[in-house]
Amino acid sequence: MKSSIEKSYQPTRPTRPTKPNKRSQALKSILEKQELAVKTNEGNQSISIADIKEDLIRDDTENHSPKSKARVITFNARGANRTASNGTTITQSIEFFYGLIEKELAKAAGDLGIDEAELKAWVDLQIEVPAKTILTLLRSMQSLHLDPLCEEIGFTQYDDGHWQVFITIEGCSKLLNQHPQFNGLVFNQADTLVEGIPEWIECSIYRRDRIMPITVREYLMEVRGDNSIWQKMPRRMLRHRALQQCVRLAIA
Repeated sequence: MKSSIEKSYQPTRPTRPTKPNKRSQALKSILEKQELAVKTNEGNQSISIADIKEDLIRDDTENHSPKSKARVITFNARGANRTASNGTTITQSIEFFYGLIEKELAKAAGDLGIDEAELKAWVDLQIEVPAKTILTLLRSMQSLHLDPLCEEIGFTQYDDGHWQVFITIEGCSKLLNQHPQFNGLVFNQADTLVEGIPEWIECSIYRRDRIMPITVREYLMEVRGDNSIWQKMPRRMLRHRALQQCVRLAIA
């Protein structure tokens, strides 16, 4: 029987580190969570077709919005030896898919100059993220040259439990400032207010190789979150959303 201390323990999200120490803080978090990750994985070794179907097949193009009850595959999981309708065992399918992840992980580590074992440790801790989304992140790391251990790219989860790769403000800033055609940006905001906050904020990004700027407008009522950071700094968060969406069109 677990002690009262073990029952009350809940893993907490690590506090945001200062910029000079992001990598060391990320590694510290990895070490602190290793035991918890192992315990979690021990209870999820038997995986059925229903458990992996959406992970390997589902289309990511729909809009989804956190916390579905469907189980997802962790990076180190291995399926039971069962046979699918086409005669291929589930184990073979999972092994093939994770072979792709291991291949992309090695390539991503090499491209970004990250220690492969360090990156694998970080990936292993994403125990709730579907394998398909992890594969997408590893490929995005290579194409955009963004480092998850420096909080430049990561995952976000919508209300229905769907996971998606997410470029942070740090990642957007890196993409902009390293792009050879970037020629500045401008923010504008609405004169009309909603509870004292601008109804919308728009971002315009200028490129040297284009005549017109790329402009994206984000509305408060459509993107406002319920978490504490939105309550404390709603204008900043709305501006961040406008910048992130504009970077997607102009740079990424």
